[in-house]
Amino acid sequence: MQLIAVAVCGVVIAWLMTLPLHRFKELRPLTPRDVGSEDGTATTPAVKIRAVYRQAICSRCHRVCTPVDTIPGLSWIRGCTSCGRKFPFTVPLLQIGVPAALVLTLWLLDDSWVAVPYLWLVLVLAAISVVDLRIWLIPYWMPWLGAAIGLVLISAVSIGLGDPSQILYALGGAAGAFLLFFLLWLIAPGKLGFGDVRMALLLGMFLAWLHPLLPIYGLLFGSLFGLLMGVVALLTRKDSRFPFGPALALGAMCAIWFHEALVQSLL
Repeated sequence: MQLIAVAVCGVVIAWLMTLPLHRFKELRPLTPRDVGSEDGTATTPAVKIRAVYRQAICSRCHRVCTPVDTIPGLSWIRGCTSCGRKFPFTVPLLQIGVPAALVLTLWLLDDSWVAVPYLWLVLVLAAISVVDLRIWLIPYWMPWLGAAIGLVLISAVSIGLGDPSQILYALGGAAGAFLLFFLLWLIAPGKLGFGDVRMALLLGMFLAWLHPLLPIYGLLFGSLFGLLMGVVALLTRKDSRFPFGPALALGAMCAIWFHEALVQSLL
């Protein structure tokens, strides 16, 4: 019954998330972003990049979309109610992925209370991934908000289960992952956005809460998924650049879902 309830709630939540996440303005609708060129030079100022919030409109007829237009299932087939143009792939991806990930998270984690913070993480990572796929940018507040509420949930569950020391592991994982990605960003700013650095803090906190060494697996899986996305981008667009956020998100969730087997391999 819990899984059914979570699946139904996931469908509704994903539907409610669809329009807000598609209201962020696309920064480079025709060409991929060149992150390296945005840092500026000695003679040219840095390019100011930010996510602009606007109405979600049809790219063909410019009709302003409403929640009725994005009903799960129906909207994938019908598209825009005015001109019939298909919605971007991120709409069905979000509306299928969120309930599926919520169900998997609750099912694969042994304790329902332990699963609570990770249900929140699924929603945060879904939001980050959809926006990053669309505009190659992670809004600066998303990882911070996810980490702040996540820390409250992690602390409450840890104290409730009588093991407050786990909070320190979470904080240590957040600091370690943030420092690692910050150094990578300094070394290669053109290959890694600072949004990925903020996201590393979020993932490090949640992964280390399960086990102090789990962030290693999460970042490893994320790198492997990133490599796969790079190959796909190279074959389809002749350009190896891609948004790294979704790869990190999927890698972290795989580490969380299969953490028991991964931890056992460390023993």
